[in-house]
Amino acid sequence: MDDKESFINNHEKAPLIELDDFRCPSKPNSFYVQTNDNKKIRIALWNKESNKGTILLQSGRTEFIEKYYEVIQEFIDREFCVVAMDWRGQGLSDRTSNNIRLGHIDSFNEYDKDFEMIIEKVYQHICPRPWIGFGHSMGGCLLATNFTKHENNYRALILCAPMLTMKVNIWIKRLTKLILFLLPWLKRLPLSPPNWDKKQGWIEEDFEQNNLTSDKFRFDRSFRLICKCPELGVKGLSFGWVNEAFKRVEDFDYPDWGKTISKPVLLLSAGKDLLVDSGKNELICSSIPNRSISRINGKHELLMEENDIRNETWKAIDEFLEKIYE
Repeated sequence: MDDKESFINNHEKAPLIELDDFRCPSKPNSFYVQTNDNKKIRIALWNKESNKGTILLQSGRTEFIEKYYEVIQEFIDREFCVVAMDWRGQGLSDRTSNNIRLGHIDSFNEYDKDFEMIIEKVYQHICPRPWIGFGHSMGGCLLATNFTKHENNYRALILCAPMLTMKVNIWIKRLTKLILFLLPWLKRLPLSPPNWDKKQGWIEEDFEQNNLTSDKFRFDRSFRLICKCPELGVKGLSFGWVNEAFKRVEDFDYPDWGKTISKPVLLLSAGKDLLVDSGKNELICSSIPNRSISRINGKHELLMEENDIRNETWKAIDEFLEKIYE
């Protein structure tokens, strides 16, 4: 047994959920890590003996490791090690709210501390170098924060429709901030409740009204996963999460945000995104000296989209990676 295997075996094993037609990539290592405030974070690792390096895959709000099996396998096929985690409050990591189905965080600093701790105490020991960060939506936002603080940890960064901005009415934003300033105890209450029924379980969302993808099969597949393991699911938003998100995106809201970044950065910008402001994201990232920006005509979840959109997305990723490994 090698050192990496011993390190992993010293942690509590964690389950990975599968569907009959959607299997986990082979030979995973999945386990829990305890945070400094005693929350359990689920981590999964593949291809840890890679000579090419590691993709640090950071998923978005409400997402979970299983949703990315297809993407993980595609990175494995490109000979990378892949490590993924469930952020606190979602997936099979510990919750931060008494309402276990509600998306909530008291402070985005909790996400930052978890990620920094996991990098130091886990990834440093088991993830081969070089590291390439890959973050979608909220995961892209949090990864960008870590990247700017600890750029030397990374070879490069890929941001997929990152939450550097949010498409939201300015008056809703101001009203939410005012409400929590006057009534801070409301932060753990739902701004929008989870679509959960005690008898039915998770209630299926209308595909035609979704803002995530135009691929019905992949949209339904995510729902089937949370139906098989309801504990994976988190829906709805707390006042606190929304307010914290507003505060975090303000960190990126100035013209020269990326000018001190020296490593290569790829922005995958979704042309039909209704959740983040793609145009403003592109403007923010244009200040990064060594940046590549690809505008792709898809919805928010570019790698959960229809095959032609996914192929275009992977073409941009592959061209970026090819330059890095020249």
